[in-house]
Amino acid sequence: MLRLIYTFVYYLCAPLLCFRWVYKSFKPPQYREPMRERFGFVRKQMAPSIWFHAVSMGESNAAKAIIENLLKDDPSLNIVVTTTTPTGARQIIDGLGERVTHHYSPCDLPGTIKRFTRRIRPKVLIIMETELWPNWLNQMDKAGVPVILANARMSENSAKKYLKVGSLSREMMGAFYLVLAVGEDDRARFVRLGVSPEKTLVTGNIKFDQTFEENGRPSYYPLWQENSAPVWLAASTHRGEDEIILQAHEKVLKQIPDAKLVIVPRHPERFNEVAKLIESHKLSYARRSEENTWQVSVQILLGDTMGELMMAYKLADVAFVGGSLVSIGGHNMIEPASLGKPIISGSHVHNFKEIFGQLKLKGAALTADNADSISSVVVRLLGNPEERIGMGLSAKAVVEQSHGALDKTVEALKPFL
Repeated sequence: MLRLIYTFVYYLCAPLLCFRWVYKSFKPPQYREPMRERFGFVRKQMAPSIWFHAVSMGESNAAKAIIENLLKDDPSLNIVVTTTTPTGARQIIDGLGERVTHHYSPCDLPGTIKRFTRRIRPKVLIIMETELWPNWLNQMDKAGVPVILANARMSENSAKKYLKVGSLSREMMGAFYLVLAVGEDDRARFVRLGVSPEKTLVTGNIKFDQTFEENGRPSYYPLWQENSAPVWLAASTHRGEDEIILQAHEKVLKQIPDAKLVIVPRHPERFNEVAKLIESHKLSYARRSEENTWQVSVQILLGDTMGELMMAYKLADVAFVGGSLVSIGGHNMIEPASLGKPIISGSHVHNFKEIFGQLKLKGAALTADNADSISSVVVRLLGNPEERIGMGLSAKAVVEQSHGALDKTVEALKPFL
């Protein structure tokens, strides 16, 4: 019953979705979404496909790691990948090219999902992390298509929300053939929501096994690298965080006048917004995308390009991971940890609670929640190479000790291919 109510409300909202997708169709090519794909109008597959679904960049990177391993064993596999966002799409298209077929994910309407599945002919659907759509799962269940949740995460807050719609939650959970959870706590929450215990398996977090690519030029900002300037990075920031970061940098500059900040907003549509914010603070800055603005003397570099975050991490001496000063839940801390960088985060880390807990336990990460505490930690680490390097080595050790999830996941998927 709840699924029918959900579907009715979705139909009522469909015109608004159309306006949104029409608007996006006028965006630059790299951010453009073909509206027809959102309604299931995609190219027909000549053979049954293996369908992977990933939301955005993080999930797409994890999916890419699995797919590369599967294609290494069997290059003939027919793989279709759907993503929700343009950033996720870019990761798949750039990373896998013509070895897979990419489409934007169809909206969760019964007719749309039926049309989409008739055209791609899936023999299995592998969903990355936690992207649960009632009509998708219902249609797969009716068609007898196994659904697997890979690298599955479920926070306590999310579990409580699903429990509020108990009958709908149980229906969705009942559609899963297999849930490959990143940790024991995640597994227990899925069981609590209705997944049979025998259909769950703890495989670990694939993100520990990813090879992060350093795209673009050999150096992110060669002027600072050549000058050996002390650099800290605020990565994947959201609205509400940039102001705090800039206030923190002003405080850092009072104690370390030659300190530099790289700030990389999470979403490309906010690049210009953050540029105006920097200007309002009367801080000098350059834009990564505009080489004519580059000067060694600038106080801030605005990272306004996509796919280059690992290069920015490599340049930095200290890394602040965004999405953690506001209730987003944090972003991937494994990236800076894999490069041996000391990590700072706000307290909102529920999306990466287990990973952050491991890093903090080993002395590789610190919590700072406001401009004063962030600036205090940054000044301390920039001025203390021994502590900074020690934290970085501990971070790298955590990553290296947590390898193995990718192999376990690939092995669990093979019987369904």
